[in-house]
Amino acid sequence: MKTIQILAILSIAAFAACDSKQEQAREKALENRADALEEKAKATDKSSERVADAVEDKKKDVDATADAIRRDGEAKSDALKKEADAVREAK
Repeated sequence: MKTIQILAILSIAAFAACDSKQEQAREKALENRADALEEKAKATDKSSERVADAVEDKKKDVDATADAIRRDGEAKSDALKKEADAVREAK
């Protein structure tokens, strides 16, 4: 009697462990969707990284331009101060 019960339990367990073709197809579809989402995430990361790099490069260009303007302004200011000193000394 116990043998029959054990065989019945094992049969049920084996049947439950086997996925139906529909379940396999559903799992495969979900796996494919998850893979597609991961690929989209990778592409999004790469795209946003390229944009961020471009912004940083542009910022470097802007910073370099600003620094050049400051240096030019300081040089002109220094020249004007020297000229003012020379005018005062001419009194």
